Amino acid sequence: MFRNTYLVAADIENESIHNGQTGELISHASRNVVVYYASDDMALRSSKVANLKNKIASRRLGHTGPEDMNRTPANVYAVDCDDVNTAYDTPKGHSYFRSGKKKGEPGKVFDHIWGTLMTGRVFPDDEFRRTSIIRS
Repeated sequence: MFRNTYLVAADIENESIHNGQTGELISHASRNVVVYYASDDMALRSSKVANLKNKIASRRLGHTGPEDMNRTPANVYAVDCDDVNTAYDTPKGHSYFRSGKKKGEPGKVFDHIWGTLMTGRVFPDDEFRRTSIIRS
């Protein structure tokens, strides 16, 4: 059993983490599952275009987060990184979790991941909150 599982810019269908879907098993193996996503992640847009040739037109988890938080297991959390992803990784907006604006220095997404590792809590001030926005 893992303490926390982090899905950063996950290139899977956004409903795959819902109850009854194959991705639900991730939540059974972890205390917390944190989905970091950014709608302007250019690498995921490319993936979506590539999947169109296979006649698959589904939103990606790393692009929009879970499709419906009411249908996800209670230990799944969604964190919107739109405000920082392209500032940290211009122009792709895909590697925003690694560092901040200055290479080698942590950014807000990395700090959030680190905080969850240290505390075991995703949002320590509000244990019932399941979504958040990381602001610049």
